[in-house]
This record gives sequence, C-alpha cells and structure tokens, in this order.
Amino acid sequence: MSKTDWKRKALENAVDKKRLNKRIKELTQSRDEWKTKSIAHKSRADKYEADLKKLKLKLNELVDFQ
Repeated sequence: MSKTDWKRKALENAVDKKRLNKRIKELTQSRDEWKTKSIAHKSRADKYEADLKKLKLKLNELVDFQ
C-alpha cells in the first residue's frame, strides 16, 4: 500500500503545483494591467493639475491687469 501512496501524493502535488502556477500567472497579468492603468491615470491627473495651475495664473494676470 505504501508503494502506491507516494505515487498518489506525487500526482496530487503535481496537479496542485500546476494549478498554483496558473493562478500566479493570472495574478501577475492582472497586477501588470492595473499598474499600467494606474500609471496612465496618474499621468492624466498630473497633466490636468498642471493645466489648472496655468489657467489660474492666467486668470490672476487678467484680474491684476484691470
């Protein structure tokens, strides 16, 4: 009985390892996609913030001009 026990455990471990490796790949891909989206979102937010700052400066110049 012990001769087949190690074989059964080895097969179960192989299946578990394959399943876990697949899940690791899925999580890595998901993380990379979210990271890309986050970087793009931050870039847009920084650009909008810079544009807003320029507009405020222009408005202050116009108000001070009058």
